[in-house]
Order: sequence, then structure tokens, then C-alpha cells
Amino acid sequence: MKKSVLLVAVMLSASVAFSQSTLKGPKAKNATPSERVAHASPIKFKVEPAAVQGPEAKNKKVWESEKVETKTVYVRREQPLKGPKAKNKKVWED
Repeated sequence: MKKSVLLVAVMLSASVAFSQSTLKGPKAKNATPSERVAHASPIKFKVEPAAVQGPEAKNKKVWESEKVETKTVYVRREQPLKGPKAKNKKVWED
């Protein structure tokens, strides 16, 4: 009997702890950037773009390229803006 009560108590406390891990509502709106990064997906890109252009770039073989340093950036996907908010969006203030 004691084991079953203990098991139910552990399951209830675990469900409460895991249900509060995601940000929702005003907490998500007022979250700091460090809190938002916790839910972001990583994207890798090359630090320096290729200097080759034109037909040389088109005919360049992948296995002949030199090693390039990559950098990881975390990106959040947000819902696209609609209406006046999309019209008046200032891209440089993101």
C-alpha cells in the first residue's frame, strides 16, 4: 500500500514538473533572449562565402573545395505577421 501511494506521488510531481517546462502566455512574450534560445533550433552556415563566381562556381567540384569553418546559429521560427503589423515591420529592429 505504501509503495503504491509513493508511486502515485512521484508520478504526480513528475507530471507537474514537466508540464511547466515550456513557456506560454505572458511569460513567453516577456522572455529574455537567453530563455528563448533554449527552445531554438540550431542552423550551421559557412563563415566566409565562396569567392568563386560565374562559370567557375558552376563547374566546381565539391570534393575539390578546401575546408571552410562553419558557425552554429540558433533560430526561432515565429508565426508570420499579418495585416498592419507586417506592413509596418522594421526589419533592422529585430
